[in-house]
Amino acid sequence: MLELEFSGIRIQLPANQPLLLLRHAEQNLYLPLWIGAPEASAIAMSEQGLTPPRPMTHDLILSIFEATGVKLERVEIISVHNAVFVAELVLSNGKRIDSRSSDAVALAVRTQCPIYCAEEVLNDAGVAIELEADEEEAPEEQLREFREFLDKIDPEDFSS
Repeated sequence: MLELEFSGIRIQLPANQPLLLLRHAEQNLYLPLWIGAPEASAIAMSEQGLTPPRPMTHDLILSIFEATGVKLERVEIISVHNAVFVAELVLSNGKRIDSRSSDAVALAVRTQCPIYCAEEVLNDAGVAIELEADEEEAPEEQLREFREFLDKIDPEDFSS
């Protein structure tokens, strides 16, 4: 398993489809996951430190964990099939819970727990942003190139 970091959420135009980005820093690979608008909103709210007046579903799940004395230790993205990513929540009691990747990441962002990805998944669905060895690009240029890449891809590009 390789550790990934939450990189953010982008909106892919023209479809206005939210795209969750996870990054493996050592290999400079990004794992793009298309997610629903409610999940994108929940992740963005948590990332910005906003607390709704009533608990949202992900907050409720964490409250249940807390009430039962269980903690979310880590999230693992274990497979991808036809552009659908499968994740598991790994709990402090040793139990593993099947999860949609977007829900798993929403919980990880809230708890600041690590996000891991199976190496095969990253090899199959990861996207590299390559720089010339003798050329250092400004972060703005890297971001521009990555956004251009995102504008050209579709979820079908990741199906087997």
